[in-house]
Amino acid sequence: MKTLLRSLALVAMLTLVLGACGTIVPKPPLDGRTFLSVDVTQDGAIRPLLSGTSISLRFEDGRIGASAGCNTMGGTYTMDGDRIRIDGAGMTQMGCDQERHDQDSWLFGFLGSGPRSTLSGNDLVLTSGGTTIKLVDREVAEPDLPLVRTTWTVTTIFAGGTASSLPAEVVASLEFTADGRVSVQAGCNSGGGTYRVDGSTLRFSELGMTKRACDGPPGQMEAAVRAVLAADAVAFAIDANTLTLMAGDHGLGLTGG
Repeated sequence: MKTLLRSLALVAMLTLVLGACGTIVPKPPLDGRTFLSVDVTQDGAIRPLLSGTSISLRFEDGRIGASAGCNTMGGTYTMDGDRIRIDGAGMTQMGCDQERHDQDSWLFGFLGSGPRSTLSGNDLVLTSGGTTIKLVDREVAEPDLPLVRTTWTVTTIFAGGTASSLPAEVVASLEFTADGRVSVQAGCNSGGGTYRVDGSTLRFSELGMTKRACDGPPGQMEAAVRAVLAADAVAFAIDANTLTLMAGDHGLGLTGG
């Protein structure tokens, strides 16, 4: 009798555990992915996007970020069957031309309508009303550039939580080689040294630079580059053609080409 009671108790416990496990909600298949548009149609006809723009959708930890060439839209999202439902949506208010604002508003309205989604491998199709947007995974459409054999040009300086850019005529760049060397054009002086990759960290050493006096924008750029390269450890990340280097609250944003 005692054995039977213990067996029944064990079954009851397993039932409770399995029932609790059954309440775990897996992440939506879109989560952790970014998609870029490849085709937009409206009522069966091509709906061209403005020159130089595309639609980008990023899904991360239950949030969605979207852009169509100017402002960034964001909010939380849930899947209602095959429909994407967005809550608490908001949009930045950058000063863009009217055509880009109109394109932003169109995309914002489309996403707010609860479009149906079809995900097949790297392809995502969203439909609502007579509009269809076809997208492809960003890693397929724009794969990450390699750290080496790419010329990385500084486009942004990060300092104390703010980002700024310098005049286009001021050029600073980094080039990494497979044998652990780095060439540096700092905006005024140039030189190079060695580097080592340690996971998501870069460690620079043996840096040597020319010694011209630098002031104005070239001097500002040089100071920003030197501050990052002189750090003991520099966190780096590559996203498509963008390289970000951060040393504490100082960093550089670079574009590869």
